[in-house]
Amino acid sequence: PIQVSDFLIEKDRLFASVTLDTDELNLYQQVYDRLTIDNHTPDLVIYLQAPTETLLRRIMTRGYDYEKAINHDYLKKISDAYIDFFYSYTKSPLLIVNTDDFDLSKDDKNYNLLLEHISTLTSGRHYFNPVQI
Repeated sequence: PIQVSDFLIEKDRLFASVTLDTDELNLYQQVYDRLTIDNHTPDLVIYLQAPTETLLRRIMTRGYDYEKAINHDYLKKISDAYIDFFYSYTKSPLLIVNTDDFDLSKDDKNYNLLLEHISTLTSGRHYFNPVQI
């Protein structure tokens, strides 16, 4: 069976670098280094990429209370941190999916199209720029 997770330990550090001050970040880094000694490398990492405006629109559409404070500037910083991180990510195969016009939450056809694409992947870096169905 395939196991899917929405967690990559390195992702946590992206948020820390955007939200913590220098002293807090130094302390965080010390703890992070001790906790990530033997972490598991995923068989595949999927990066669902979209412009900041699209991400913000989706957040507002969801309407979760805990996301209401997210503003454009913060989201842009996080998005840029993801782009920088995945630009040099090589620990496991990587699939970068352009989701600007490809919303996986609205249609099973889109989800199934992504699963079909994943089943063809081998090692390395891959890009998926689907046309909206």
